[in-house]
Amino acid sequence: MLMANALTTQDDKGKVTHIIDATYDSQSNLGYRFINRLDKTPILFAQIEPELLQKFNLADDSLIGSSFEITYGTKKFYPEGKDAENSFPFKEELVILDLEEID
Repeated sequence: MLMANALTTQDDKGKVTHIIDATYDSQSNLGYRFINRLDKTPILFAQIEPELLQKFNLADDSLIGSSFEITYGTKKFYPEGKDAENSFPFKEELVILDLEEID
């Protein structure tokens, strides 16, 4: 049996996404905290697609301890007047793109 804690894919436009299995832990002003189910490391997502919050109300404490398959990407912030070709990002945030509850 082959197990992985993350799957990374790239679409035809070069957008990279990752998929992990994680358990919902908490919400704060910094974002949504999950615990990776394989290696038990925490992962913080700064943003989530609005339609996913309608489907899964992560502000509701009843979802704490629930497991999810999470598809996410990274939003990069560059200095004003710079872009990805000319500079390094000064900040990166993880963004949940899709969420499916699993057992």
